[in-house]
Amino acid sequence: MARDKKDSPTTVRFYQLGKSTLEVAITTILNKAWAKGIRSTLLTPGDEPSRYWDNQLWYSPTDAFLPHGTQSDPDPELQPLLIASKPTDQNGATLIVLSTPQLIEKPEQFDMVVDFVDGSSPNALNASRVRYKKYMDLGCNMEYWIQGEDNKWSLKDSTANKKK
Repeated sequence: MARDKKDSPTTVRFYQLGKSTLEVAITTILNKAWAKGIRSTLLTPGDEPSRYWDNQLWYSPTDAFLPHGTQSDPDPELQPLLIASKPTDQNGATLIVLSTPQLIEKPEQFDMVVDFVDGSSPNALNASRVRYKKYMDLGCNMEYWIQGEDNKWSLKDSTANKKK
């Protein structure tokens, strides 16, 4: 377990996508984490999506390379960003970013979980509400961010202040 903030609950951030694609949003967050020295895991649903994201991160964004590896590469524990199909802490990650909607059964492994929601899909919005409630029931600090027309993110809801 590579938690930095062992005395505080895991924070789960939901990002409701507006104009941005999932690829742009994930790449942006991973680049910000890398710039801050945060070790990360990008969780995918399998080997084929892991290969897709490996390729994606080699070539996008075109102005910067994001150091990364996959769980099948040699020495995954050395990777600052690990692309994996299981939510395990192979690389000392404190941040896990989900490439597809799913519930992390043990979010306490990480300081932060990032989950994306397709804001144009009623089914995706309903499913995100179920995951949000389950994370709340696990005692996580919750944040819900919405992307505006200007592509900027605004915090719509947060449980951090409500728990105090």
